Amino acid sequence: MVYEYRANVWIVRAGYCGQQEKDCFEKGVLSLDLNLHLLEQFGQEFMELRDTPVNHKKHFYLGEQYREFDDRFRKEFEEATKGVDISSENERPEVVRKMHSLNRKLKNFNQELRQFDETMHKFDNFERREQIKEMIVTKLAELDGSVLDVWSEDIFNFTMGMRRNDIVVMPLESERLAGVGKVRELYKFRNGFGYLSHYRRMWWADDKVPLSNFCAEFAELMASKHSVIRVEGNCRESILEIVSKSTF
Repeated sequence: MVYEYRANVWIVRAGYCGQQEKDCFEKGVLSLDLNLHLLEQFGQEFMELRDTPVNHKKHFYLGEQYREFDDRFRKEFEEATKGVDISSENERPEVVRKMHSLNRKLKNFNQELRQFDETMHKFDNFERREQIKEMIVTKLAELDGSVLDVWSEDIFNFTMGMRRNDIVVMPLESERLAGVGKVRELYKFRNGFGYLSHYRRMWWADDKVPLSNFCAEFAELMASKHSVIRVEGNCRESILEIVSKSTF
């Protein structure tokens, strides 16, 4: 294979779990999941939100409902049994009728509580989603300039900086391997494809390369805050050498 020495060389992190990278290799694309940039900013907030009790209002209202029913039921029970001789055969049918009536009220109350619990659960979830919306708006308004610098550079490099025939290394860190490929097409967007919505068509090499085969600086480049990293100098040349021995 003849490779272009003037081509740029990039390291691109498509994701963190490995599945996104595997999908890219399988479908012959390179993707950039912009949501990962956003989610990284909310680690502490999500932990605090997770640990915040969500059912306090529901428990309060359920307690109020129960106390009201309990007071009302005790009074009705006292009225139903007042002056009644349970041992009397003559009064037994009336006692049974009243007990059935009270039992129906208990069942109805249980059903009301169940429905109320479901309604309050939906309300709690709605309220929590609104909290998350407010959190996102607040966080985006307060982002540090350095964070925006990282985002803008990654987006620029992925959408406009890469050229056809540029070389891309995409690490699959869970397997200590990396795929190497060449850019086939310009950046494209297709709605509704999740983390593959922002993509470029690629030619991926047939075989993955062990991470240990790359230059000594490769690990330092991988530690960067960026997801799209342009490689320069000797490391670039060593990657081009690896690509020259690959089949596509």
